[in-house]
Amino acid sequence: MSATCSVPVSAAPVVRRPAALSRRSGMVSLTIRLAFAGGMFLSHIVLARSLGVEAFGEYSLAVAWLQVLTVAGKLGLDNTSLRYVSEYVTRGELGKLRGFLFASIRATLLASLSVTALVVITVLAMWDRLGSNVAWCLILAGIMVPLVSIRQIQEASLRGVGRLLESQIGTAIWPLLLFLLTGITWHVRGTGITSPIAMTLHLTSLCVVSLLVHRFQNQISVYGNRTPARESCHTVWRNTALAFLFAEALIAMKGRACVALAGMVLDRPSVGLYGGMEKFADVSLLLSQSLGIVIAPQFASLYAAGRFAEMRKLMRQGQLLGLAFTLPVALAVGFLGEYIFVLLGPGFREGWPVLIALLTSACIASFSGPAAYVLQMTGYERTMLSITAAAAATNILFSLLLMGPYGILGLGFAQIVTSLVWTVGVRAALCWHPAWQSATADQQSELDEVNR
Repeated sequence: MSATCSVPVSAAPVVRRPAALSRRSGMVSLTIRLAFAGGMFLSHIVLARSLGVEAFGEYSLAVAWLQVLTVAGKLGLDNTSLRYVSEYVTRGELGKLRGFLFASIRATLLASLSVTALVVITVLAMWDRLGSNVAWCLILAGIMVPLVSIRQIQEASLRGVGRLLESQIGTAIWPLLLFLLTGITWHVRGTGITSPIAMTLHLTSLCVVSLLVHRFQNQISVYGNRTPARESCHTVWRNTALAFLFAEALIAMKGRACVALAGMVLDRPSVGLYGGMEKFADVSLLLSQSLGIVIAPQFASLYAAGRFAEMRKLMRQGQLLGLAFTLPVALAVGFLGEYIFVLLGPGFREGWPVLIALLTSACIASFSGPAAYVLQMTGYERTMLSITAAAAATNILFSLLLMGPYGILGLGFAQIVTSLVWTVGVRAALCWHPAWQSATADQQSELDEVNR
């Protein structure tokens, strides 16, 4: 690849992205996320009941490591895709678009396969120390890394060209598949299942979804009848991807380090208990996450076009909708906790205080709105990197300090402090963004006119 950007190709934009959060796109995203929430709720219940607290802890530990390892497998190219695919579509730079899509998939494939090999070698060397169940779960998690990494890159590129439905359909389907496969396996066996079996079912559902997303990717052409030659901005893409990679690694530490820390310090039933509460608390953030999927590419397009007023409007819409969903859902989950524990089965009721702490953390984080997406999609990756590093360090520090005296409840307290640091950081950074600085300048000009 060349290290410099070539001259832009003159071409008409492939997709005209909406200027603000449209009702249709918002409803599509919300509907898919609700289906995802239902599938996750059902799959967590059947997994918790069929596995038990200790085996569910082994499963949760492996899934947490899968999420962390996927960050290394993607190399930050999913968020980079959201930014550059949206920009190139808006500007009609189809040669750069084609070059970026090719380079991102190739780099992700090589990186994720390397991660898989490293995981397998490490687990085999530590087999006796880990135990057979945890070892098999981690090997299966390593095998999933290329599947998840490639799928997320493809989904990001689909969102970048405005294909919202195709980019999210896999998100809604795989937890439903996991629920069905787990339920059928549990019924056929007649007894509880083991954590390696649960991870195998997880892998099977991901394989089906990955094939579906790959088919969507192949069916959609963004190049038109005349396919332009691939153009390269390798250095620019690499620098942006590295910033996103570091930021996402820190985000994983900020949000998922607790399960890994619990697995190293506490016993496996505690890991299962915390993992179960964490998954139910995450339900309250579903709309905020879905809004991010919808509007992140729009921020990149609006910023590239210099439409700052529409950026600010989109930010306000995202924040209000996120708050309107997160707060009531958190309250509902909190009040219905007694019924949730009945569904999960014996052994999970002790997690009630942890669930309340995690719901409180989710409510605090919701006040940041989509500010992080504004910074990520408009060239402020280093600012986001600093904020995320502070939040991740806060999470690890307070987790280690509070886990000893308070157990898994200390991890919940650590999440509350982490959400406070995150929310204050991104909101403060947004005040210095050019789109918001221009708003301040406009207001000052209007005030000067009135005074005259």
